[in-house]
Order: sequence, then C-alpha cells, then structure tokens
Amino acid sequence: MIKALPIVLSAVVMAFGLFFCKKTSEKNGKADIQQAVPTPEINEYPYLRLIMTDGSVRTARELPTKSVLLIYFPDCDHCQREAKEISSHAAAFESYQVYFISTAPFTDIERFAKDYKLTGYANIHFVRTEMPDVVNNFGAIPTPSVYVYSSEKKLIKAFKGETKIEEIIVHL
Repeated sequence: MIKALPIVLSAVVMAFGLFFCKKTSEKNGKADIQQAVPTPEINEYPYLRLIMTDGSVRTARELPTKSVLLIYFPDCDHCQREAKEISSHAAAFESYQVYFISTAPFTDIERFAKDYKLTGYANIHFVRTEMPDVVNNFGAIPTPSVYVYSSEKKLIKAFKGETKIEEIIVHL
C-alpha cells in the first residue's frame, strides 16, 4: 500500500495539472473566437421602401452614405417653404445625397421639383413611398421632416416640422 501511495499522488497531481491546463486553453479559445467575430456594420437608415422615378424599388437602407431624407407633401405650405430654402442653399447640400420622399403621385412630385427649382442637381432625388411605410418607420410625423445621416450611416439629426435652413445646415 505504501508503494502505491506515490503512484496515486502522482496521478492526482497530474489530474489537477491537466484540469487547470484545459480550463486555461478553453478561456483562451473563447477569447480567440470572440475576437474573430466581425463587428456588424452600423446602418441606422430606416427600412423605408422607395420607388425611384425609373420604377425601380429599393430601401432607404440601400442608399449611399451621407444622405438627407426629407419626407414631404407637395401641397403642404411648410414643405414648399422648406423646399424653397433648400433650393436657395443647394450648395450647402453638395456633399450629401438629398432624397425628397412623398406618398403623392409622381406627377405631383415632378411638378413640385420643377416649381421649387430642384431639378438638374445630381445629388437631389425625388422618390415615392407608401403611407404605411412612412408610419411603420417614423410613426406619425409632421411634414416636412428632415433626417441627416453621416457617411457611417448613422443618424446625425432629425428635424420634425418646418425648420430654419440654418439649423439644418449646421448638421451637414
């Protein structure tokens, strides 16, 4: 029995050693796995469905970065004043893609773009959406509502209701 004691003690020491080595390698393995998982891309654009003038459909989440989304109605006097101000300050928006989004028919949208001299700009687009898409993404909002997004697809600032152009420009 005394002869077996050193063998038993050696076995117990080896078992403890193997147990602690295994725990350390498991911890290291978990850390390696967590580091290997890529950080998801930030995209705070809404899931708003957009109908382009050519009839194609995409979502706002597919838009290029650094965009301004403006929800409006062509016959809304607040929207008309906001459009006039944007037209007068178009140079301030040059580094952004500006999307005027309405639920109105394209004939009304096109008339609005012409009336407020917003055609001919490469960075200003007029698109259409459906009312349920607006409500599902923004809730009940006043028009116009302006949303400014960064090049990282993060919302910089939301303006609900008619807003002085200087306040919008500060956040571009």
